[in-house]
Amino acid sequence: QDGREKFIASLDRRSARNATLSSLPEDMQYLKSKVSQLVEHTGLPEDEEVVDEEKPEASTDDSAGGDVAVAPVEAGDSNA
Repeated sequence: QDGREKFIASLDRRSARNATLSSLPEDMQYLKSKVSQLVEHTGLPEDEEVVDEEKPEASTDDSAGGDVAVAPVEAGDSNA
């Protein structure tokens, strides 16, 4: 009997997702018009393209486990 409940729940989720996807274009147009109204009201300049402002990573290699300081090795040092 648990399988039947899971199946019905999955159909409900699918139906909700399909309804959301079918109304998405209208929702996007509504949101665009609201944003343009807010821009007009506040007097903000319109940006042509929004750039994701994330901090760039210094290094993509995480194998060291964090920042590691490396001491310079002199030419005559035999421990290197």
